[in-house]
Amino acid sequence: MKEYYKTTEVARMFEVSSMAIINWIRTGKIATYQTAGNHYRIKSEDLIKFAKERNRPLPVELKEEQKKYRILIVDDEKNVIETVKETLRDIGFELEIETASDGFEAGIKVMRFKPDLVILDARMPGANGHRVVYLIRNAELLEKTKILVFTGYKEEGEKMLKMGADKLIIKASKEAGVNEFRKEVCALLGVKFWKHISGVIN
Repeated sequence: MKEYYKTTEVARMFEVSSMAIINWIRTGKIATYQTAGNHYRIKSEDLIKFAKERNRPLPVELKEEQKKYRILIVDDEKNVIETVKETLRDIGFELEIETASDGFEAGIKVMRFKPDLVILDARMPGANGHRVVYLIRNAELLEKTKILVFTGYKEEGEKMLKMGADKLIIKASKEAGVNEFRKEVCALLGVKFWKHISGVIN
C-alpha cells in the first residue's frame, strides 16, 4: 500500500470520475494536502477512513494484506520491455519488476527472483522462451509462478501453452490493448483489475 495517492488514482480506485474526487475534496469529504505545484495528494489512511464512513468496499490496494507482486519481463527488444513496464506503471498495486534480455539471463533471474509472474517472449538469442517455460515448470520452487507469453509468433506461443504457460497474447493484437493486457496480468495474479487507460502495446 502506498502512503499517498493522486486524485486520478483515487478516481479509478473508487470507480468514479476525477471531478467527483475533486468535489469530495472541496466539500471536505476527503482530507488532502496540496503539493508545491498545487496538485492534490491523499493519504491512504484518509482513504480508508472515507471508505469506512461511507460504507464503500475497501479497494484491494488499500488493504493491509495487499502484497507486492514480483514480475519478470523477458524480451530481447528493449523497447518492448520499456513499453510493458510503462503499461504496468500505476496499475493500482505495488510491483517489483526485473527484466531479462534473453533466455539464459531469464533462467538465472527466475531462480533468484522467484517471480509471481513471468511475461515472456518466444524467440530470443540463445535460450528461447520454450526453455524458460520448461525450467519454470520443472522447478518445485516456482510451482506457483504464472507465465504470460507475449510474442509475435502465434505458433510458437501455442507450443509454449502446451508446455505449461498460462496465457498467450500476440503482440499488436486486440488482446494487446493496454486495458486487456492489464486485465490479463491482474487475472493471473489474482488481483481485481480497476485502472482503465487507452492504447495498444506494440
